[in-house]
Amino acid sequence: MKKTIWSLVLAAVVSLSAFSFTPSASAASYVDPIQTYTYSEMTTDMKQLAKAYPDLVQYRALGTTKYGRTVWAIKLGKGDATVFYNASHHAREWITTNIAMEMVDAYADAYKKNTTYQGYNVRSLLNDVSIWIVPMVNPDGVTLQQSGLKEFPKSAHSGLIKMNKGSTNFKRWKANAQGIDLNRQYPAGWNEIPRSEAPSPSYQMYKGTKPLEAPEVKLLYNFTSYVDPEVTISYHTSGRILYWHYLNKKENYNRDYAMAKTFSSMTGYPLVKPNDSKKGGGYKDWFITQYGRPAFTPELSYHVGATNPPVSVINEEWKRNRKAALFVANEGKKLWEKKFTKTSKVITTFAPFNLYDRPGSAYKTSTKLKAQKLTVIGTKGNYFRINTKDYGKKWILKDNYVSGTVTDFHTKPKNFLVKESTPLYYSPISTKKSTSNLYPGEVKAIKSYGSYYAVKTKFNYDLWIKKDSKITEFNPAAVNQKIVLKPDATPLYLLPLDSKKTDTNLTPQTVTATKKWNNWFYVEGKDKDKKAVKGWIKQ
Repeated sequence: MKKTIWSLVLAAVVSLSAFSFTPSASAASYVDPIQTYTYSEMTTDMKQLAKAYPDLVQYRALGTTKYGRTVWAIKLGKGDATVFYNASHHAREWITTNIAMEMVDAYADAYKKNTTYQGYNVRSLLNDVSIWIVPMVNPDGVTLQQSGLKEFPKSAHSGLIKMNKGSTNFKRWKANAQGIDLNRQYPAGWNEIPRSEAPSPSYQMYKGTKPLEAPEVKLLYNFTSYVDPEVTISYHTSGRILYWHYLNKKENYNRDYAMAKTFSSMTGYPLVKPNDSKKGGGYKDWFITQYGRPAFTPELSYHVGATNPPVSVINEEWKRNRKAALFVANEGKKLWEKKFTKTSKVITTFAPFNLYDRPGSAYKTSTKLKAQKLTVIGTKGNYFRINTKDYGKKWILKDNYVSGTVTDFHTKPKNFLVKESTPLYYSPISTKKSTSNLYPGEVKAIKSYGSYYAVKTKFNYDLWIKKDSKITEFNPAAVNQKIVLKPDATPLYLLPLDSKKTDTNLTPQTVTATKKWNNWFYVEGKDKDKKAVKGWIKQ
């Protein structure tokens, strides 16, 4: 929510203390992270940010929790490379939501102003990368931890108290409101978690009866598949350490370790030493196992035990993490660009086409562009990557196109004579034959590509014909010639084709020819009823 005069006064007061917020970080002023940041506040801020930056920030509902709270995802950026950050898997770790929302606020502001932020050209980066963020994975748990039982139906109170070991003080609460620890719910290593650590639903540690049991985890599991990120960050508290390893494959170790070391140097969080334990259940563990890509779990704040870190640490944690998140986005871009072939070639399309955010049917957008000449900058499978003026880097299907450009001669059309019925094509591609034919007659060609010509048709759009023995260029010469017709009747033709013979015959007379093509003449004369007629005769 945009900062009020009172909040600015309060900020001036707290600036005397050690936890004053960095002014540059709050320049956009849509998010005030120095507070107990609620689900309601986060939702309001998210919508304000999307309204303030409509071309850069979008949000979507992933689904709802047991108690009806929506799990939101925010997209920051326009690029086809994707990274995914999530926060507040654990209820008492809600300061991670503050940090995640401040990222959207600060980076969007830097993008709009086209300023460098922490050494990164944010506009350039976010034109190439989309940062997806789920800022609060566990809204029920966060709300319970912050506000207690009053935000839940009375019918749920006794069960929540029981899971909290009889206490009505929920400050230690870590699970969702069903007593399931969300970061012990992912499939990788779930079986290795001892049930004895929490045999039944509890404020913490209970892994559930099966993986993906909690609705919040199932939503994140499915959403990760959609985003298909190159790198993920799961923000947690506390301890100021960085987890980066879970049985990483040997071929990925050096890549992941190099990235982790840089992340560590930026945040000051020491790396947790890798081990061979199969005990998992966490989002990071599952992502590394499932996707074979880098994943990080930074533990924000100094160690605070079984409660939420104080608001006073937020400024310090923002300073530690604001650059690292941009670093990870940039690394995601590099990894993505290794997955397609870069190129630079011109193609011409022949029908309106949809844009795709990424290669794949799931990423088809509603935006359509008209047929046009394009420069392809990448290829992957059945898709081309293009750079659009208004939408950034997008993908299109490899369909109904040719390499190179089409020669256009609208201003000086070429005349052709179609001698026999010939197929019409939607484009100069042999597989794009229509169900219609062009019948014998004169046509005007306005474009050409290879052995094909585009012609004007009765359908009010251009279709293509193939230049073969059925068509021939038709360029009659202008003449002014008198022709004496033979005593026999002379047939008149609409066009210089045997198939275009009319019922009209010219009686013996002298006619004037104004055009000549091969042994054909275009004449003006009179029929047997002495009426003036025009057409072609064969000599």
